[in-house]
Amino acid sequence: MSPSVPTPRLLVVDDEPDLRTLYELTLVREGYDVDCAGSVTEAWALLALQPYDLLITDMRLPDGNGMDLLARLESAARAERTIVITAFASPENAVEALKAGAYDYLTKP
Repeated sequence: MSPSVPTPRLLVVDDEPDLRTLYELTLVREGYDVDCAGSVTEAWALLALQPYDLLITDMRLPDGNGMDLLARLESAARAERTIVITAFASPENAVEALKAGAYDYLTKP
C-alpha cells in the first residue's frame, strides 16, 4: 500500500466575493483544499496559521496589493508559490510581479 499524497492547499485572495467564490468552487471541484481571503490582512492571518502550497492573489486589494503579499512572503522566507491575477494588466506590472517572486501573472477575463 503506497502512502497517500496530501491534498494541495491553496489560498485565494480577491476582494470580489463573486470571483472568490467562483475560484474556490472550481478549485475544490478539481480536488484542492481551498481557503479564501478578501484582503491582505485576512490573507496574512490565514498564512500565520498554516503553510500553503500555492497562493493566488489579485493585484488590487482594499488594504494593499498582491505585491505587498509577495514582499511579506519573501521577507518571512515563506515557501508558497504565488500567482498574481489582475483585471488591470500591464507589461510593467507583469515584469514587476515576476521579479518580486511571482510564479505566474494572469489577466482576469
